[in-house]
Amino acid sequence: MRGRLACLRRREATLATGGNMKLGLAFDPGQYAYWQERITSTLCDLVPDLVTVDCSTREAFDRHAPEVIVGHESEALIACLQGPPTRLKWVQIMSAGLDRTLGVIGNAPVPFRITNVRGIHAEAMAEYLLAVLLYFEKRLGFFGECKAQKRWSRSSLGQLAGKRLLVCGAGGIGRRVGEVLAAVGVEAEAIARTPGPRAPFNRIHGLATLPGIVGEFDYVFCALPLTTATRGVFSREVIQAMRPGAIFVNIARGEMVDDQALIDALASGQLAGAALDAFRDEPLPPDSPLWDVPNLLITPHVSGRFGAGHELGLAVLRDNMSAYLSGAPLITEVFPERGY
Repeated sequence: MRGRLACLRRREATLATGGNMKLGLAFDPGQYAYWQERITSTLCDLVPDLVTVDCSTREAFDRHAPEVIVGHESEALIACLQGPPTRLKWVQIMSAGLDRTLGVIGNAPVPFRITNVRGIHAEAMAEYLLAVLLYFEKRLGFFGECKAQKRWSRSSLGQLAGKRLLVCGAGGIGRRVGEVLAAVGVEAEAIARTPGPRAPFNRIHGLATLPGIVGEFDYVFCALPLTTATRGVFSREVIQAMRPGAIFVNIARGEMVDDQALIDALASGQLAGAALDAFRDEPLPPDSPLWDVPNLLITPHVSGRFGAGHELGLAVLRDNMSAYLSGAPLITEVFPERGY
């Protein structure tokens, strides 16, 4: 607490004398004070001349013309990037997904750097997948129904050991998923932009091979970034090619999945189960047919949420700021031309 107060006092002195690094905060108005305090206390020893300014609107962004902007991938941040930001040098997005940002700026190189906080959700999402697979293999939904009915019904259960998992997306999340599932006896392969051997996967395939190989796996997990190449990748063709009794899990973006094809595969019994944590429309509308699909677990985009998430995100911001000040490569830089 004493260190934070010292940082805030240095910031007040900087404001009085006119500091030379202006950092814009592009958060929703109700979150501004929280993030101002957290970011200031995180960066003040690295940037003693730091001045934070409110960039929750495009008008404020134009007025302040910050060198750096930090924000969620929100309406506030999107508004700031619509148009030529002449003085902006770096945008730090405090989330992993950035398809909305790239949708605004396009896929051409831009005159400012972009970073996100990819990697901080890997552990939480690996645990989420493990929980989902155990939920279905150990029939926890069925036993919940039995309890509600006060019915004693013993049943044979499935197990993870010996099963095969296809991880679509071999980045930080995908690699941790492969490690965690390997520890309980699941054999993991992956889909990635660059095929070839890479731990912890036995094999890595190109995206174009997905329709031909997806039927070889008991579990299919999607952690792909949303790009032109991945939009709609889990088409009816791919879903129908999945192994009978397979389980499908998507924690990436809803735009990658043909919802009606998934509904049909679950209703027919072709798939044993599925879990969706991301949807085209969020919150998922009450009239969405997905709510009534059997053996579909729906979670409200929470697979990467955990108590220490903000702390890890701030640590990424600090590491990137240190690299930015020294002229080193930014740790989590995003390249618009790649789409991630």
